[in-house]
Amino acid sequence: MQLLSDYEQEVMSMLIASKKDMQEVLFSELNSRMFTNRLYAKFFDIAENLFKSGHEVNVFNIEEKLSNNYEKKTILLLQENFITNINYKFYVNKIHDAYFDRITKNASYFNDIEKIQREKEKYTDTSILLDIAYNADQLLVKKENAKTIKTGYPSIDARLGCMLGGDLIIFAGATGMGKTCMMINLIVNLAKQGIKVDLFSLEMTLPQIQNRLICSQTKVDASKQRSFSFNPYEKNLYENYINGMLTSLPIKISTKYDITVKEIKKLEKKSSSDIVFIDYLSLISGGNTRSTYERVSDISRELKLTAMEVNKPFFVLHQLNRAYADRQDKTPRLSDLRDSGKIEQDADTVCFIHRPAYFEPEKYKEYDLQFIVAKSRHTESNKTAHLHYDGSTQNIRERY
Repeated sequence: MQLLSDYEQEVMSMLIASKKDMQEVLFSELNSRMFTNRLYAKFFDIAENLFKSGHEVNVFNIEEKLSNNYEKKTILLLQENFITNINYKFYVNKIHDAYFDRITKNASYFNDIEKIQREKEKYTDTSILLDIAYNADQLLVKKENAKTIKTGYPSIDARLGCMLGGDLIIFAGATGMGKTCMMINLIVNLAKQGIKVDLFSLEMTLPQIQNRLICSQTKVDASKQRSFSFNPYEKNLYENYINGMLTSLPIKISTKYDITVKEIKKLEKKSSSDIVFIDYLSLISGGNTRSTYERVSDISRELKLTAMEVNKPFFVLHQLNRAYADRQDKTPRLSDLRDSGKIEQDADTVCFIHRPAYFEPEKYKEYDLQFIVAKSRHTESNKTAHLHYDGSTQNIRERY
């Protein structure tokens, strides 16, 4: 129910803040009965009456029709929360589905079902069918603020390509494979290039992240910070990194454990970051009353839409289900992604981390680490980069 309310809020923000042609589309595809939030339904009716009478639909004209201070405050917040209407169809469809589900459940007679079916047909949108040549000339125009982002690992970049705004990159692995370690090393590589990074850590505290980052760069054993057992040389290295390089890295971190996609979107709308990391997908809050599959599916889709709306790559960690443990070959597969098959569909890229020595120590070296690009919409899939892993210092580097 909370997700539906969020969808209705997105649509109302679009309606209030968009231009006339977009408002006309929304009025043609929605009516106030479709909103479960009665305040939004009221705003919709006021806006529609303004539109039909030839008046401009904006926050000020709607506010004039309101007498309640709470309602006035709400309409201003809707205006403030507007980002873009690029994905309006997704939100409209969600409202449609919920509305038609409600009225279908309440239908008692066959005539009611027929009436509902006619109403569904009324809202069929044909504007999504575009001519193949639509805006094709823009393919040759470099976007003004487009930033191509590379990991800084040549072997990974050769297989992954670059990361662009709107990309959803899912990075998964079994427990103990080094997902977070790889993420931290990637973040430092990017930051050293001057790329601004935002990290939403839903599992680790800020001091834990700081320690792992510092140790990955100074080659100091990460466990020594917990027991304060540095020798003088190690302590000097650690302290110098804190006072030197660490202060220059353009990395911002949120460790709010119960954050939602909606909150992430609000923050990234205002943040100057170039790329967003999230550790990890299943810990994002939202839709707790639904099944895990449905909740994770919605979060996955919302993350993809958010990446497109804020025009940043989203690099999101995820876990594997336990089925892989029963196979002889423990190399991760797309079918191993935990909780929802929708994740693979929404992602532009799915990467895995795998340390074969964890399962076959007699065959592989402890330092063997595989970065597997299992799915890519932009490059060839099923390609593997081989890296060197040092678990004690949390450092990952090129093999050669």
